Amino acid sequence: MSDVEAVRFDLRPYHAMRALAGLWVALALIDWPGVGCWLTAALYVCAAYYTRTHRTGWPADVEDFLAKRGWALPRNIPETVDRHPPIPFRPMTVPELYRGAGKIVLRNWPTLVGVPAVIHTGFVLALAAIAYVVGQIMGSRQTASMLLGADGDLRPGAAVLMLMIFMVLCAVVLPGDGLLISLGAQAADKAVRGERIRFDEMFHRAKQSKLAVCRLIIAYYLIGAALLLIQITAVFSGFYIALMPVVVVCGVASLVIGIMLSIAPVVLVLEQRGIADSFRRSIELCKSAVGRILVVNLVWIAGVAPVVMLSKVTWAVVVIASPVVCGVVRCVQMLAYADLRMRQGDYGQELRTDWARNTGGEELAGG
Repeated sequence: MSDVEAVRFDLRPYHAMRALAGLWVALALIDWPGVGCWLTAALYVCAAYYTRTHRTGWPADVEDFLAKRGWALPRNIPETVDRHPPIPFRPMTVPELYRGAGKIVLRNWPTLVGVPAVIHTGFVLALAAIAYVVGQIMGSRQTASMLLGADGDLRPGAAVLMLMIFMVLCAVVLPGDGLLISLGAQAADKAVRGERIRFDEMFHRAKQSKLAVCRLIIAYYLIGAALLLIQITAVFSGFYIALMPVVVVCGVASLVIGIMLSIAPVVLVLEQRGIADSFRRSIELCKSAVGRILVVNLVWIAGVAPVVMLSKVTWAVVVIASPVVCGVVRCVQMLAYADLRMRQGDYGQELRTDWARNTGGEELAGG
């Protein structure tokens, strides 16, 4: 059987863009009327026109994935090898770090943008379903009487319902976040070593470590929650003035701990450590560069702020921008880890050697 006979449908990028445009039009007409859906649909129509007129094909890894399943005709276009590394193999400045993250995302968008787009869409659908169910429950008079007393006070049943909703949200969000962190760290690591990134392979590897990352995230949040609980207790204890130093100390401690543990997920994924050991290793790497890590994080937070503000105008901004933001931020975190290791050892030489070996070129000169 020839390749043409084995293909059920030759799916091209413009077909996918048309399907997504149709989906958003359907949502606008049926369930979510508003400018956001129409704007998103218009962007996908423009993308479909561009990819068709320019005969844009799939990246090699996506094409292989589709061809193996009979969803696209293999065109066997030779894959070009990029001889230019995304980062200098030495300690980086903050702009170099972000430029490197941008290069990695542009070169590997099916993995670092496409997968987050699918997962974020799943988040939106799951949250919409939860909101609908909660609305139906709260709209029932019988349920409302069970949750609210005659004077409008919340009954114990309300606390149980809120706890259940919170647990469902955690069950949806945390594994997805763990998957994205693992995916971003491993893909960025392979990119700076010059290895080929196959999105199906990376997705499979990320799934294997997502639960470990999820547990680390939970431990991280519990530390922050404990400090916040101390602050709340101090504020409402009746001795607020006397306990003001405790509130301030806990606030500063939350900031410092957040910085010192910020690369612990990357450590867990790339160095295959346990939760406690990942925290310890993160502190060891960050303790001499607290100010630098703070600046790196403030830069991406400042970049995300306009997106959050624009999302108040239309949520379509979040749908379009969030996968790109996610891909860049995850790469930045991995490159911050690599930068710290290069400042404290010969990690840069290790990356340089791997890049030369995997790209088939001569080893790059240092500096």
